[in-house]
Amino acid sequence: MAKIKIKDIEMLDREVERLKRRSRRLEEELGARADHLRDNYRSMAMNAVVPGIANSGFLGVVGGIAKTAFKSGAGKSMLNSVLIGALEFIGVKLGIKLVDKIRNRRHRRKRNSADPEADGE
Repeated sequence: MAKIKIKDIEMLDREVERLKRRSRRLEEELGARADHLRDNYRSMAMNAVVPGIANSGFLGVVGGIAKTAFKSGAGKSMLNSVLIGALEFIGVKLGIKLVDKIRNRRHRRKRNSADPEADGE
């Protein structure tokens, strides 16, 4: 909306009321969006990991079972522990590979600087 030049108290009051109405409307819109996110975050997360899993045949069944398990406390605890264990395992494997790669690179540099006739291996 274009800027309005406030000339008297009555105009100021009208502008304050307009802004309050706008603020309430935006708060309600934000609340509706938050409700939508809260109601749909599980399927959104599943679709982010494996696109289309929520609506496909066999994987849809697996997704439904995962949703049910994720809703229950014990299932959520088990899934969290499995996921954390898998992530730790992957992280350790990647970390070991990275350390080995750096170590091998250093050893090759030292060998090449000590023996300029070497072919790198």
